Amino acid sequence: MPQVAVLLPTSVKVSRDMRRGILRYVHRHGPWGLHIIEGRQGEQKLIHMKEWGCTGIIGRLHTPELVEVARNARVPQVLVEPDETLLRPGSALVRHSIVRCDTAAVGELAADYFLGRKFTHYAYVGEVRNLDWSVSRGNAFAGKIRKAGFDCHLYGTLPKAVQEDAGLERDRLCAWLRDLPKPVALLAAMDNRGRQVMDACVWAGLAVPREIAVLGVDNDDDLCETTTPPMSSILLDAERASFEAAQHLDDLMRGITRKRKIITYGPAHVVSRRSTETMQIADIVVIQALEFIALNACAGIGVPDVVRHTRASRRLAEQRFRQALGHTILDEILRVRLARVCTLLKETNLPISRITHMCGFESESHLGVVFRKRHSCTMRDYRKNR
Repeated sequence: MPQVAVLLPTSVKVSRDMRRGILRYVHRHGPWGLHIIEGRQGEQKLIHMKEWGCTGIIGRLHTPELVEVARNARVPQVLVEPDETLLRPGSALVRHSIVRCDTAAVGELAADYFLGRKFTHYAYVGEVRNLDWSVSRGNAFAGKIRKAGFDCHLYGTLPKAVQEDAGLERDRLCAWLRDLPKPVALLAAMDNRGRQVMDACVWAGLAVPREIAVLGVDNDDDLCETTTPPMSSILLDAERASFEAAQHLDDLMRGITRKRKIITYGPAHVVSRRSTETMQIADIVVIQALEFIALNACAGIGVPDVVRHTRASRRLAEQRFRQALGHTILDEILRVRLARVCTLLKETNLPISRITHMCGFESESHLGVVFRKRHSCTMRDYRKNR
């Protein structure tokens, strides 16, 4: 039986997706003996690969110790996005197959997404240390924006002390966000960076998405679903790539091939959430109503709650809302709730009873009737076809 070391730090969403792809391959084509290194504190190490009986390695060399282990291990390996310094001519690792992200394609997809929403102002906030992949992503985003005839504002390089401390950066980031022309479409290099941007918007008194529309990368549900409002993000095709990488490693271990292979993954699609749902509406009553609904629709609010927030009469609020959007306040509450239902059905395995409660519906049967009327299928069928 193959004995494979899987080196993927689970603090990184892409690595979690890749581990899922590898395990899916093993489930279908195994068995393999696996030692999974997650990168958590106090985790048992696997320094003596030979003694363990290792026949293959797949994953990120995310510590100097793992780099040294991989250099000394005389087994087939598929390395995930290794540092370019490890692949120089003469290196012991240069012969191995690799998995690499097409990070420029991610930036270009983000540009297409925002250009399709007819923005005229754009911005990019990169990773704090300006790593090569982040710079490439930002350059591709800005390049496509500029080719379309618009400018793109790039967040500058941070001093060393600010790179190390988010507390020191906040005022700097807030000031930069305030100075951007509005409304602006902003791409963050990754979800965690996008969350920092959205937190800074709150601190700076800037409305998301009305003034700043924010798009992250990785689609980490824990991060994206808990921002205010929920953050849109680009899902990467990492699971498919790692499945292919596991298949290639299997062929290497079995001697079916000796060829070095470069496996590339890029963006799968944009998962749209409230942080990029902008509308060109000038009526302040309608804007206030929309923002209140976006934040509270799933908390069981009704039309009277929305009207009280706008401080207008119910008749006036309903009239302006219908004139601006072509539907009622209640229709909008229902639309936001159902959008949240669809997201949870597609992106989680939560039971429908739990989704019903989370999205502000009184009963599963009521939600079922409303959902079928809107989508012409049951929630279970919708989930199966995601």
